[in-house]
Amino acid sequence: MAKPRVLLTTEGTYPFHLGGVSTWCDALVHQLPDVDFIIMAIAMNPYVAVQFDLPPNVQKTVAVPLWGMQDPSEYRNELAYSEIFLQKQRTGHSDIQDLFLPHLERFLKGLVDERSGEIGSALAQMYRFFRTFDYQTTFKSEDVWELYKSWLLSAARDGYWSEPSIFESVQGLGWIYHFLTILNTAIPDADMVHSSAAAFCGMVGIVAKMEYGTPYLLTEHGVYLREQYLAIGRSNMTPFSKRFLISLVKAISRENLYFADALVPVCAFNGRWERVLGADARKIRVIYNGVSSRVFHPPATPRNTSEEAPVEVLSVARIDPNKDLETLLHAIHLVKSFHIPVQLRVLGSVSVESYHQKVLALTRELGLEDMVNFEGHHPDISDAYRRADIVVQSSVTEAFPYSVIESMMSGVPMVATDVGGTREALGNAGILVPSRNPAQLAAGIAMLAKDAELRRRLGKAARQRALEYFEISKAMKAFWDLYHQWQSGKLAEPDVVDLADPALIHVTRGLLLRRLQQTQMALDEYRSALKLLGNHPAAVPLLAEIASLELGQGQTDEAYTHLLKSRVLQAVFRQNSSKVS
Repeated sequence: MAKPRVLLTTEGTYPFHLGGVSTWCDALVHQLPDVDFIIMAIAMNPYVAVQFDLPPNVQKTVAVPLWGMQDPSEYRNELAYSEIFLQKQRTGHSDIQDLFLPHLERFLKGLVDERSGEIGSALAQMYRFFRTFDYQTTFKSEDVWELYKSWLLSAARDGYWSEPSIFESVQGLGWIYHFLTILNTAIPDADMVHSSAAAFCGMVGIVAKMEYGTPYLLTEHGVYLREQYLAIGRSNMTPFSKRFLISLVKAISRENLYFADALVPVCAFNGRWERVLGADARKIRVIYNGVSSRVFHPPATPRNTSEEAPVEVLSVARIDPNKDLETLLHAIHLVKSFHIPVQLRVLGSVSVESYHQKVLALTRELGLEDMVNFEGHHPDISDAYRRADIVVQSSVTEAFPYSVIESMMSGVPMVATDVGGTREALGNAGILVPSRNPAQLAAGIAMLAKDAELRRRLGKAARQRALEYFEISKAMKAFWDLYHQWQSGKLAEPDVVDLADPALIHVTRGLLLRRLQQTQMALDEYRSALKLLGNHPAAVPLLAEIASLELGQGQTDEAYTHLLKSRVLQAVFRQNSSKVS
């Protein structure tokens, strides 16, 4: 049988940037030499450089920059300039009207009506259009603007969002123009597409499946939609822009989950979120991240455990708000007040420069300059683990972090926030604390810093657990088997089917959206849940919650109706209960 040929798609990560997803991608291509890979990497701009040594089985890297170009066709390396020129010449008003606008209209409607499959079909048709006609000429035509403007205002009249300003309207179309640039690049031939996120890079898998019948495998490292909710929610964008961008991201994420033939999250936590976001549970199979026990291992000789020597605390985290280094600094400040000598090393590149400046200022404010070192990217992270006494993770959100399993495999005890798949990885082989809680994080660090025997026992337990579950050879064998199943057309279904209740899915989405202050979107989700619940007892508190949000939105008539129905149903259930008793 011929070697499998896999098109690996990435977004803002491999091979141009460091991080957990890039670590996974690099392990995949190096550990599976009998698989030929093509990497299609979505980049924010064209000014990026490869950061990894790519093995010989990576046959080609196709970069697709979304910003920083005068014309997206500049980076269509598969076309001669003469063909690009001819595409521009042949792209006329009637072609756009007849062959493009119907599919763009379906795409736009799919952003608000949430019918799975519609957007994916529209993407495939637009991709086909751009094999013949010019991308920039099409999107900058008056025809596209008029259709977009009409749809945008219609959605505003229907209450989906507030009527946008001219700036907000242009910004929205600009997002669509840049994110769909992927459709302007020819998809390389492959036996299967493997996307590293349910993101815009996954559009390659959707289109390849629709256009060429190519199987599509999706691995989610973080829950892409959840992460985007958090990022957009804390941005300074206008309410309309937040709503618009969330709708766009949510639609693309939903289509990825719908079209993928197999969903292979790196932990069960991600799989649960995929079900909440509408994925078919029968397609989900977990393949844990793995690390090499030969690269990550305990030091040959135990570290100095004398009481005079400061305990070395290590945090392997990029400088990003999601890593919540502020809480970590406050915790170290508390440990200092306990008169426990510790030294904190923070290893990771700067992801958000403004946040970097913020944590540096906090370090000075707390008087921790002599105890805390921000060292940036470390060339030998395994050596850093071997030098550490304790590893700390202070994140507010994670999926299945490499820093946890690397620390475990290195035999270093860990204090970590109980977020994402961290509990799933660490089990009882470390200390879990709530996020955003400096006191409890400090208590965990202090407990380990004062007790060398506890550090030894937890480190040993962590190493044993990592060897059992997170050795990289197990993960790579699982992907090798999956690729070969696909190549032979015998993709086995997972054994476990765990379908989530549809009403619960809508309520879970609503809770998240309310937390992000996306009130109207939360109401939409709650109302969808209410339709499914009917006169079920669970509808009583949900009706009250809906009424509360509607009052805040000034929808007093609707709020009164829902509050009245809540009380009527409550009275009916009480009467029925008293009759039974």
